[in-house]
Amino acid sequence: MGLRKPSCARVPDRPVELTRPEARGRAGPGSGSEGQSPGPESGVWHRRGDRGVSGPDSLEGGATGRASEELTEAERRIAELHAAACAAGQLNYVDPATGYVVLTQLAHVQRGHCCGSACRHCPYGQVSVKDPSKKKQFNSYFYV
Repeated sequence: MGLRKPSCARVPDRPVELTRPEARGRAGPGSGSEGQSPGPESGVWHRRGDRGVSGPDSLEGGATGRASEELTEAERRIAELHAAACAAGQLNYVDPATGYVVLTQLAHVQRGHCCGSACRHCPYGQVSVKDPSKKKQFNSYFYV
C-alpha cells in the first residue's frame, strides 16, 4: 500500500450513512489494485459516496502518514483491535495497554461531529480540539 497525502477534514452537516466495503463493490487486499479499499475482513467502514479518500477524516484505514511497517507492535495491535471492533459493529474496544475504553470510528460517525476530546480514531481531523498541545499526530491508522 503506497503512501497518500492526507486530505483536508470534511465534517458532514448531516448524519452519515455507513456501508461495508463489499456493498460498494470495491476490490479487496491482494487484488493488485493500488489505492483500492480494504476488503470486508478489514472491518473498515466507509461513508456512503466516499470514493476511497484516506486520511484522518475518512473511515478508511489507508496509509497517509507512515507506512504500516513503521508502526510499533503496540500501534499495530491497536489497529487490529479497532478493525475487529468495527467489523463486529462495535462502538468501542478496550485498549490492552491502559484498560481504557476507546471509541471506534463507527461511534464517532454516529455522533456526527468532532467532540473536541482529541479522540484516537476521530474521523473529523480533530477539528474541535481547542488546545493545540492536545492535538495528536495521525500515524496512518489513528491519532497518537
